[in-house]
Amino acid sequence: MYFVCIILTKMYVMKKLALLRNTKFTVGLSVIAALGMFVFINSCRKSTRHTTPVSAPANSEAKNAASAVTQNQSQTHLVTIANIRKSGDGSKNEVMFNELAELFTVPDATVLSALQNAFSNNTPVNVTVDPWQATVSRVSTASQQDVSTVRSARQASNTQGIAYQVLANTDPNVINALGVLNTTTTTGTGLTSVIPDMATAQLMFDYITHQCCAIPGPYTIDYCIPFQYCEDGCYARAHKMCWILNTKYNYATHKVFSFANAGSDELCVKGEKWGGCCVNWWYHVAPLVNIKTPQGTKAYVFDPAMFDQPILLATWLHAQENPACDPSGDNPHVSMINIQPTASYSPSGSSGYSFDTDPTYSSTDATLTSYRPLLTCP
Repeated sequence: MYFVCIILTKMYVMKKLALLRNTKFTVGLSVIAALGMFVFINSCRKSTRHTTPVSAPANSEAKNAASAVTQNQSQTHLVTIANIRKSGDGSKNEVMFNELAELFTVPDATVLSALQNAFSNNTPVNVTVDPWQATVSRVSTASQQDVSTVRSARQASNTQGIAYQVLANTDPNVINALGVLNTTTTTGTGLTSVIPDMATAQLMFDYITHQCCAIPGPYTIDYCIPFQYCEDGCYARAHKMCWILNTKYNYATHKVFSFANAGSDELCVKGEKWGGCCVNWWYHVAPLVNIKTPQGTKAYVFDPAMFDQPILLATWLHAQENPACDPSGDNPHVSMINIQPTASYSPSGSSGYSFDTDPTYSSTDATLTSYRPLLTCP
């Protein structure tokens, strides 16, 4: 069990030990390059659903930092609908929102009908959700001003990305090799393409981790990053982390988006760092970097919401297929990944091929601020 807020020196030692253990990692997930280069950029949203009862955070400091939040309170969001589908066993209606990464269920027939109508007409709506139970309880029509806000905020980009189907039983080394950033895509940016060693990468990871909102400030960036709230916000966390890596450390980044968008696939993750409850997403995103290792350059992911160190791409994907967080019988499986330029913010639709951007960081900063007091397992 990991802890959120610990003394810096102790955290440093633990991470070094973890790095040694990481050399023994093996994973049973794989990726086969199935699709070519794609030209879309979007925003990233993240979805999570608790499939086990929530429990108290593992660390008292994290709990105290979020003491102002009312536990299990509902939230209202202005959203567009990416897809509506049946669960694997056909017993539930599930909805994917472009602006949220969590995979929600819709138990009320009237609410479902309103969502289906909005989906058919590609109309933004206001939804009231319980993120800890992953349910939608209310839908209301968005104002014309809200509709204009949503459409003006979606700034699509024409930068290329690379999509892969994710299949079982492929050598993890294949996945890690596929994820290595093509250095030609960063030519002319003035950013260094490859981090020289794991020690350097760990120092940057530690700095980013200590911007966590669950750790008392002062912070050395303008908005703390709510790593302690995994239900949603991966898109904002990833955008802010890339900004730090690009502007403070001058290293190139991409983003890796994982999707559960085929059949009844779900991304199932156990929040070991934040109390041990389960979260379920229809997509997730984090910064992807190149790190030079004794075995060659490999693709690593920065995701302090899930890990205490940079993690191999294959290991990051495998952690999203936890069968312990899938009691409903849906399929814990990464359907596909899409490696996108840093500018891509969140998906635009459930296909996994189109993305929106947030060049002014307005959506990023608003999300970081909104999620600052929240916890994954309140």
